[in-house]
Amino acid sequence: MYARELATNLHRSLAPDESTTDIDRRFETLRSYGQLPRERAKAAVRLSDQQIANCIMGFVPAPGWAGHVALVMGDLRPVGGAQSSFRGATNLRESIATALSSDEGCSSVVNIAFITDCGSTGDDYRATMTIHSDGIRRRVHFVSKMAVSLLQPGAEARYDDESLRDFFARQFVVGQKFLTRLRRDVEVSRHLDLPLTTDWREYKSEEDRNAFHAKLGARPNSSFLNLHVDAGVAWPMEPTRVRFSGHHFVLFPKTDTNARSISLDLTHEKLSSDEATTLLHRFLSLLSWCDQQHAVLGFGWSGNPVPVPVSRREVGGTVMQNWIFERELPSDDDLLQRLAYYREGHNARHAGLVTFEVLSFFKVFETRVPSRRGQPNPTKEWIKSVSGPALSTLQDDAIARFEADRGDKSVDEYVYDNCRVATAHTSAAFPSDADSSPEIRRLYAAAEIVHALARHFIVAQYGLAETRLSD
Repeated sequence: MYARELATNLHRSLAPDESTTDIDRRFETLRSYGQLPRERAKAAVRLSDQQIANCIMGFVPAPGWAGHVALVMGDLRPVGGAQSSFRGATNLRESIATALSSDEGCSSVVNIAFITDCGSTGDDYRATMTIHSDGIRRRVHFVSKMAVSLLQPGAEARYDDESLRDFFARQFVVGQKFLTRLRRDVEVSRHLDLPLTTDWREYKSEEDRNAFHAKLGARPNSSFLNLHVDAGVAWPMEPTRVRFSGHHFVLFPKTDTNARSISLDLTHEKLSSDEATTLLHRFLSLLSWCDQQHAVLGFGWSGNPVPVPVSRREVGGTVMQNWIFERELPSDDDLLQRLAYYREGHNARHAGLVTFEVLSFFKVFETRVPSRRGQPNPTKEWIKSVSGPALSTLQDDAIARFEADRGDKSVDEYVYDNCRVATAHTSAAFPSDADSSPEIRRLYAAAEIVHALARHFIVAQYGLAETRLSD
């Protein structure tokens, strides 16, 4: 089946209320993210089952996000590993393709639910495939490859798929009837093998963009890392390719819809994601020095075959129609200081300053009484005594990242020495490089734990209510 033919098919089946313009945009972004053959010369290439699976996942989000979400969702991994997956498939894309590859595969899939967990810090994706085979119905769950603990054999037995990761989630579900009919249409198309008929208009704007992307350094097999930038330093007015320390990357300006951002080709610059992120931090540090302004490297993703600007993400807080706040000012001065540190920690988190985030949250529960010579450090002792209940509210993947970083060190030793001391008094014994990508990632993992300890301390020590209604 050709891409144009599939677009018509999925328009009818999955989004009949959408305009043809929206459908064209979905397929345009799928091509731009490398999820479909690109350029006019490849329009007559028949799609593989994996590429058809990409197109199905491209209908989960809004049209402009089709390529990004298909890229991310396609690489979701089965909880419990390949042995618990659908016919040994290693990711969601392969699982859908396996189902579409045979009549038996389609008939054994009851449905596939694509789930978007919507939170204040962005969307996370997971999926569930319900299978009926040999009289037994079971569910295969797919999660991020970063959730390492859930990818181990046996993890499916303890996985809770019903608990929401954020305040709400959206589901997009396709069923057996859809898969069966799609497989039939694909097989008929492949059997007839009719020549492609198209007016090519869909490729005109794409060809113009290809020429633009080539000027910015896009080449065959490129894989761009795209990262948001919050900066006061001088920035170019137009997308600009720059050279720094022997490497090239692209600076995108701020627009009505996009934030400032940087894109770097990991493949052709021969850098890992960590190496590239560290290089970009060094670049921004030098810019900050020259312009005496702030420059924060933020969120992003990798995998695009072309450099992509990062959309603006406005975090304006929650608006309440009936605004309620019935709290009195606490009388305890010590509590007021600790609440100030807590707010400071969230401010640092919003600004992307993870070292200050760790320090601010740590100051919430840091004991004010100095430790005596020969006696255990009181802050360490408190961490040791409450780490179990304090961390029990965190998600498994957050705990797994923290455990992997701390290794053989106890929680109290690691939090105090490798987090608090390293960021406040960096030294040869406890080094911490704020530009190093692995170090930043380590501190982000630690910040989740330190935040949980801070909140537990305030509730346990002062009994402070967590609602707006009363003390």
